[in-house]
This record gives sequence, C-alpha cells and structure tokens, in this order.
Amino acid sequence: MYDVIVIGGGHAGCEAFAAAIRIGVQALLVTPSLAEIAHQPCNPAVGGPGKSQLVREVVALGGLMGLAADRSGLQFRTLNRRKGPAVRATRVQTDSRIYSEHMVRTLSGLRGDILEDRALGVEISRTGGRPVVCAVHLERGGRLEARCVVVTTGTFLRGRLFVGDRTEAGGRRGAGPSVRLARSLEEAGLPLLRLKTGTCPRIDAKTVDFSRLEPQPGEHPIPFFDPRSTTPQWEQLPCFLTYTTPQTQKIALRNLHRSALYSGAITGIGPRYCPSFETKVERFRDRDRHQLFLEPEDRSFSTVYPSGLSTSFPQDVQDELVASIPGLEKARIVRYGYAVEYDAVQPSALQRTLESCDIDRLYLAGQVIGTSGYEEAAGLGLVAGANAALASQGAPPLVLARQQAYLGVMIDDLTTRGVDEPYRMLTARAEYRLLLREDNAQERLLEVGSRTGLIDAEQALWVRTRRAVVLEACERLGRDRLNPSVQTNARLRELGLPEVAKPTILADFLRRAGVRLSDLRPVAPWLDGMPDEIASKVEVEIKYGGYLEREEAQARELSWLEKEQLPLDLDYRALPGLRCEIVEKLARLRPSTLGQASRIPGMTPAALQVLHVHVQAALDRNSQ
Repeated sequence: MYDVIVIGGGHAGCEAFAAAIRIGVQALLVTPSLAEIAHQPCNPAVGGPGKSQLVREVVALGGLMGLAADRSGLQFRTLNRRKGPAVRATRVQTDSRIYSEHMVRTLSGLRGDILEDRALGVEISRTGGRPVVCAVHLERGGRLEARCVVVTTGTFLRGRLFVGDRTEAGGRRGAGPSVRLARSLEEAGLPLLRLKTGTCPRIDAKTVDFSRLEPQPGEHPIPFFDPRSTTPQWEQLPCFLTYTTPQTQKIALRNLHRSALYSGAITGIGPRYCPSFETKVERFRDRDRHQLFLEPEDRSFSTVYPSGLSTSFPQDVQDELVASIPGLEKARIVRYGYAVEYDAVQPSALQRTLESCDIDRLYLAGQVIGTSGYEEAAGLGLVAGANAALASQGAPPLVLARQQAYLGVMIDDLTTRGVDEPYRMLTARAEYRLLLREDNAQERLLEVGSRTGLIDAEQALWVRTRRAVVLEACERLGRDRLNPSVQTNARLRELGLPEVAKPTILADFLRRAGVRLSDLRPVAPWLDGMPDEIASKVEVEIKYGGYLEREEAQARELSWLEKEQLPLDLDYRALPGLRCEIVEKLARLRPSTLGQASRIPGMTPAALQVLHVHVQAALDRNSQ
C-alpha cells in the first residue's frame, strides 16, 4: 500500500508527488507518458503578474517549478518594473523540451515510484461511516491500495479538441482523454462542470520576417526564480512584438461562425482573462489591432508561439489570419491552434486542504478543479500533495491564510466561491498584495515550510541568514546620517540628488521621491558589494515601511475571523436568525472558518454575528 498515489504527470502532479516525498511518505506518481511529464502545451513561459508570486511561493516551500524554469530559461524579464513592488513580476521564457526533461530527471532521482499507466478510477470505501478513498484502478496495473489519492488530471477528463468543425477526443494534441476516470469521479458524487481553454498556432521561425518586428530583449542582471540559480545556462534569446491589423479583424469577424466557439460545438466556459482571439475580436469590435508577442519555443529558435492568438478557427482561416499580420505574411504554421473542452470538479466541493468535503483522503489540484495556468496548477499540486502526505502521517494539515500567501488567496477563492470560468491568479485578487510580494516569499513561508517538512534545515538557515543581512542593513540606514558639508552636497549634486540642509538619516533620505539605494553608495561606501536582490529588499523595506506596517495591522485585526473554526458538519438550518438563501449557501459551500464564511457572496454582517455567537457558545460548552 502506498501512502499517497498521485494521478497525472502535469505541473500539479509533479509538485504533489515531490511534496509528498519531501515530507517523508511512500508515494507513487501515475502518468500515461513519462516523456510528457510537466509538458507545456500552451505558452512556453513561467511567471507573470500574480503568477510569479505563486512560483516564488512554490520555491519557498521546496517546490520544483522555479528551478526548472531557471534551468530551461531562454529569456528573463521583470514585468511592471516602473510600478510598485506589490505588482512586479518575474517572467521566464522557457525551452519546453528542456523544461520537461529537467522535471523528469528531478522526479526520477527522488525516492518515490513513477508508473507509466492510465488511471481508470478511484475506489471509495463506504463501510466505516464516511466515504474514504482506498485504491486506484489502473489500465495495466490492476488495483493499487492507497491511504490518500491526489487527482491532477488537467484537461483530460472527457477532453475534446476542436479546430473549426473538426473535433476529436483528447486532453491535448496527441494525448487521449480520461473518460472512465471522469465517470468514476462523477459516480463518487463529485460535482462536475464543463470548461474550455485553448492554445495558439505554432509558426516556423525560418518563415518569419523578424526585421519588421520590434525586438524585446532579456534583462540583466537575470531575475531568477530559485536562489540556487546563479548563472544562465546560455545566452538569452529575444522575443518580438507585432500587432494584428484591421484586415486581421475583418477575417476573424467574417469567419466567426466557423469557429468552434461560435458554431455551438463548444458548450464549456473559457477564461475571461485569457480569451481566444475570436472572442477578443467579437468583444472589442471598436479596436483595429491587438498586440502579439512572438516567443521562441526552444533554444534553437525553430518555432515561435504567437502569444495572444489562441484560436479554434479552421486551418484555412488560421493561415489567412497569420498572413495578415506584419512580419508573418509568408509564415508557415507547423501546428494549428485548437480549443480543448473538458470536465472539471467544482472546487467549492473541497476543503482548504484541497481534500474533498464528502470523501476523506481524496485530494484534487490543478486545472481539474477549474484553474488556468501552469503556475496555479503547481501551487495547488504542492499543497494537495503535502496535505495528503501529512494526513497519511496523522499530522496537522497545511492551510495557508489569505494574508500569508497568494496560494492562500487562490485556495480560499476556489473553495469559498467556486468557479464558473477557469480561474487565473491576479495581483488584484489579493487584499494584502504589498505584504505578499514575490521578493519576500521565502521569509513569509519559512515557518510553515519548516513545520511541515517541506524545506530542510539548510534552506531554512539560508533564509534566516539572508533575512538577518536585510535587517542589519535597514538598521544601519536608520542610524547613519548624511551631514550637510560642502563635500557631501557637492557629491549629491554630481549624482543628481537633492542636497541636505541639516543632518539627515540615510533611511529618511532614501524615502525621498526618485532616490534609489544604489544612489547612496558613493556617500555610504558600506553599501558597495551588496547583492542586487538584497539591495532591492532593503529598499522596499525602507521606502514602503509605513504602508507595510498598515497592511500588517489590518491583517492582524481580521485574523480572528480566520481562527474561528466552523464544523464541516454544522447544521445551519438549526441556527436561528439565518435567511434561507444564506443557509443554502453555507450548507453547500461549508466554510471552515468564520473568515471564509465572510467572503461568501451575499453574506451579511447579521449572519456572521449569528455564526460567531454559535462558535462562542460551542466553546463555552466544551470548556465546562
């Protein structure tokens, strides 16, 4: 018997499997194809606004995605650099083949088992009261018993692919669907819904006229995701910017009825924040052009991915669309874009541990619970895998709060509200995004990573040591002064900085508009040699100190809501003072805390007070 069986070899499955092994249990990863582990069927990139914070948190909890992106990176950039630190985001363009190969090597080196097979269903035991998962049925391997099962099947549950009026069964191009597993989950009582996503055509790079495109170079110094990364594997490659034209718009509008999205062939709901090209054209008819980034898919630059051109138009329409775009007039499509429609489990049927509310020891993560993106899948997989391992040991679970991590925000959103479209992580979803910056993920999650066993003593010591360096630098900046001497002001003028009329603490000077920490090095030589990453953290701590204190105070004030636990089996109909619609939502969503209940749409202060009184009364009874 295995402690944990993970079904699915995508990003969620990889992180779930690795997390379970780090915690120290016997784990098995079941995947149809070892060669396609951590495959990137959509854009070959990791990170971006909201998503990079998730990747950094995965790294902080010992996960694999950050290092895989760094080792396969073709280009590294920091997005939103001119904006505040709360929304700055790292994005890495990856070689999709090397990324997958790195993941295969890493997983194969772990002390768990990997089995190439297809899961046909999960077995549920109902003999001991509550239903509990007990085994997985495989196509070739028969029946394997497990204490916990993690399902991470991505877009494969009854997946179908669409290109115009052509359709075929599949979870992605070249891979068949999981029909019997979908039926097994449905029979187990899990609520399913139909969702849709899609991908762009791939273009032969030799047929692109790059001279007509705007190059987008990489960044130096390189912003790596993982602190173990110090040097790039090779020279960075450029991406290129182009735009669709009014002619592109006309072609799309003229052929809308031929798209699988508008012909009625697809009934699933697609992602609002990453729409298909035909959806953008139909929705924004007043716009005569849309931005496209041409991104290399591999180190040899053999094919490019036109990000922003996701489509399910027929092949002839895709050819016509591409030919209407500057620089792509003679481009040849080597793989056409397509849409994929699939079953997903409604995440409101899960607890914040990602365990099913109704079936004990059954966990789900990734696109199978209604998310969109590699980063969301990786983060959910890590949490699900960790909780499955902890449950098999009888240890306390890993539950992240909204003020603690973007992972906490995402899981709370999913389990509290459910989804009616694929969920994408956005910085705007986090109330405390200044506290949840990508640069402080290691420090934020140090204690929870250490407690659960997800990170080892060496990584914990590294984080504490680096934090001590930052605090020491902040303390010295708050102590050292700039004196208004002739020499000092002359040097400040040379640097283009404001002069000082009286002794000024360095931290106060740094808080002035336009002043950067690097500007202080000529007048504070002890700053020389400070690594750029440390310097950036110090600058944020000083410049945004007041805002950070205010957000921390707000988070503390509301933390009591998250500490008040609500029993999952609470009979809300028996509580006086709750309206029928509130009772219905509470019974269906079954929040685990008063804080989670407060975020249910339509929840009222009066209803929260009723729940609070019930919790306090229960505590009083238990203490007697």
